[in-house]
Amino acid sequence: MANLRRKNLKNDSDNKLSEKSLHKEMERLRKEASQNNVYIDEDDENANDLSGLSMKDRLAMLKNSSNNKDEKVEIDVSNKEDEVLMETPLPTTLAIDMIPIKKIVKGTVYTEDNRYVKIIEIMPLNFLLKSDVDQESIIDDFEQFLRIAPENMQFKCISKRTDLTRYIEQIDRDIAAESSERCKMLLQDGKELLQELGSTQSVSRRFFLIFDMKKPAGSMLTEDEIEYALNGMKGTAINYLRKCGNTIIEMRNNTDETVRILFDYFNRTKNSTADFAERVREVKMYYSSNYGAKAMNMIPITEYFTPKTLNMLHHEYIKMDDTYYTYLYVTSEGYPSEVFKGWLALIINAGEGVDLNVYTMKQNREKMLANIGRRIRWNTAKIKNLNASTTDFDDVSDATQAGYYLKNGLSANRNDVYYVGLLITITANSLEKMKATANEIKKYLSSVDIQTQDCDYEMKNAMVSDMPLGRMNNKLFRRSKRNILTSDLAAFYPFLSYEMFDENGIFLGMNEDNYSPCITDIFNTRTYKNANIALLGTTGAGKSYTLQLIATRMRKKGIQTFILAPDKGYEFKRSCDFIDGQYIQISPGGSHFINILDIRKKDDAATKALDGDDVVLSELVMKLQTVHIFFKLLIPTISVEEEQFLDEALMTAYAKKGITHDNESLIDPENPDQYKEMPILSDVYEELQTMPAANHLVMLMKRYVDGSATLFNGHTNVNLDNLLCVLDLTNLSQDADLMAAGMFLALDFVYSKAKENRTKKKCIIIDETWELISKNVKAAEYVLEIFKIIRGYGGSAICATQNLADFYALEDGKYGRGIINNCKTKIILNLEKEEADSVRDVLGLSEAEYKKVLKFDKGHALLSSNGNNIPVHFRSSWLENALITTDRGELEALYESGFFQKMNLEVDKRLWN
Repeated sequence: MANLRRKNLKNDSDNKLSEKSLHKEMERLRKEASQNNVYIDEDDENANDLSGLSMKDRLAMLKNSSNNKDEKVEIDVSNKEDEVLMETPLPTTLAIDMIPIKKIVKGTVYTEDNRYVKIIEIMPLNFLLKSDVDQESIIDDFEQFLRIAPENMQFKCISKRTDLTRYIEQIDRDIAAESSERCKMLLQDGKELLQELGSTQSVSRRFFLIFDMKKPAGSMLTEDEIEYALNGMKGTAINYLRKCGNTIIEMRNNTDETVRILFDYFNRTKNSTADFAERVREVKMYYSSNYGAKAMNMIPITEYFTPKTLNMLHHEYIKMDDTYYTYLYVTSEGYPSEVFKGWLALIINAGEGVDLNVYTMKQNREKMLANIGRRIRWNTAKIKNLNASTTDFDDVSDATQAGYYLKNGLSANRNDVYYVGLLITITANSLEKMKATANEIKKYLSSVDIQTQDCDYEMKNAMVSDMPLGRMNNKLFRRSKRNILTSDLAAFYPFLSYEMFDENGIFLGMNEDNYSPCITDIFNTRTYKNANIALLGTTGAGKSYTLQLIATRMRKKGIQTFILAPDKGYEFKRSCDFIDGQYIQISPGGSHFINILDIRKKDDAATKALDGDDVVLSELVMKLQTVHIFFKLLIPTISVEEEQFLDEALMTAYAKKGITHDNESLIDPENPDQYKEMPILSDVYEELQTMPAANHLVMLMKRYVDGSATLFNGHTNVNLDNLLCVLDLTNLSQDADLMAAGMFLALDFVYSKAKENRTKKKCIIIDETWELISKNVKAAEYVLEIFKIIRGYGGSAICATQNLADFYALEDGKYGRGIINNCKTKIILNLEKEEADSVRDVLGLSEAEYKKVLKFDKGHALLSSNGNNIPVHFRSSWLENALITTDRGELEALYESGFFQKMNLEVDKRLWN
């Protein structure tokens, strides 16, 4: 091996020490310090960190760390060997010796005690809000897993302050990329809200299943064969846990992902992306600068996740970097006499900095049956000599009954016997807070019949047990273990505190069950089958407010968003105008027109690049299908014969503009980048006038051509290129047919735009969807089709309604149910009892969820997604609330304070600067 030495050692004119001598001496002292667990001077917080020290300083630190103070270190300073061999470079920190990991290969951790460990990250369920039937089903499936599970397992839950760093960094990038100054202000305001919530309320939890395999003594198994066996065990575990309803975080046997998990564990206050990347850079720089390029292949994997400092001088706690740790175990006699489904939530949901480890060890059934039989016989003989009034009699009697219970369970051949142990980890950023939390947890658990014991003088054993390496220290396990049958162990199902945190998503609010932020990316196809949302709520429940929150946050993420507002559309105008959106008012006598006969030129470059342009459909034919639906909504009494007259008139009107079934006929020869001028309703009306038999249809159309409802008779003069477009149809509300036709017109307009480029995200929000689907089958089919296929265009469709009776009115609710079933995410605000009853079965609400829906206050909702139902408190920033509130008192205060004038002045200042 080539010489690996510190580059500047030869230039040290004061002490030209032998690199080999220094290395050997430092290795000896390092091992001695490790054996004596002396890792930090109580007054020196960085005593483990060697990365910034010279070789001599590191040697001095190691000498001071040795408990053998009288031993003198003799180094021949006259030895000037330059070409020496060093077996192992010295680490960046002494704490590395406390991590019993040799290496990580293909995601498998090789431990110092010769075990091979796999780590799987599991997404939990919102178990406690599920119905009794669903809970029983989950427990039954978990029991099935336990019957074939690995012999030794660790179920681990880590609870800590939510790390919003990466999400906030993305907001900073969004601000930098945003062109609208007003939208930048809104982004900044939202960022400050998240920082406030993250520093005071937010808790996140991660769940892991860890299992191991130990190579039998004398076995000839190769590492590849062991890896194959572990992957088989992993695949089986994943399949069974998916049956429980859990989602598994894909790791693909990737060492980098396993290292990141360990980095997150050992560095609780660090960011697993930015800080991990910095750690990798620091470690590589350290080895390269001190030992040369060839040392890069000798870096221990533990360097990338080991804490820099580790204080183990105290009998009641340890300190890793800036975090204090202490440990409690549930004693063998400290478990509740009976446990209910999901009882571990008592510990898991205890709050920030309370971690739980569940260790299981499967026992040999035959040996256990023999042991239990002997114990029963012994206790039976013993009880005969005891007085029935003594406590000893009760203890022996209870032990005998427990023995029979285990024996009967094993004899049925359905159960195994496990030993189970629980270790609770308490962490905090100060010693006082750690002690206070530990005391609170002990009192709380005692109140629910769970008895714990401190791990005093066992800090090293507890720390190693807490690591995600699959085993509890034998000494601690003997104190904590409790024998239990498989059927009873199933009640220990631990994956039961669901969170919704997608780093590329939009912030909705706070999970009221565990105070974690709900940040969801509905466009993530790995997590959601579609990006559709159904929003249901009674009058005054906050539906419009919630819709605007979602819409503005979509816009802030750069997602093009269209809002169809048939009722009180003016409520959307304030926020739309503020962030430079497009506000379109469809109204009789209005100035905005959308031509139903428009065939719009599409931006289909992405589609052609993806699919080619071999398949060409007639755009005229597709447009005519849409126009016929429009007329059925506009004139519900139109007959089949009149439809035929209408079709002839439409074809003639297009033909007079030079447009045929040939798509090439659409192109304007004078402006090849544009389509020709399209006909309007008056052109069709003129053609119908030439048909004597169509006189009745002519009379019906007259109102829409030159009567009181000419809003559909004009060339399109609005565009949908803006990232936020609101189409306000409020002024059509007095005429049901006009409203239905107007809603359909607006929907067709935005849907055509949404279909253009399926590589881009877009969102269509249909407020009061019942207006479209309650009367006309063709319109209802059109809306349902959008909800079915918009995912194929990279889009999201959001329906909202407060009139559930009409939502389910057509064909016994066929279309209403179809739309809801095609929404992977549902948001259920407060509902009246009749409304809640009508959707209870459709949404699969449990009794607890049903009661919550009946009692929700404004701004609170049940968020249902991927089989999990989460009670959420929707949160808005101060500026967001000012832009979307409909509360009369708040609006009055904003008006009197001159808020919007001040905002406009602030924007003007930014633009001027």
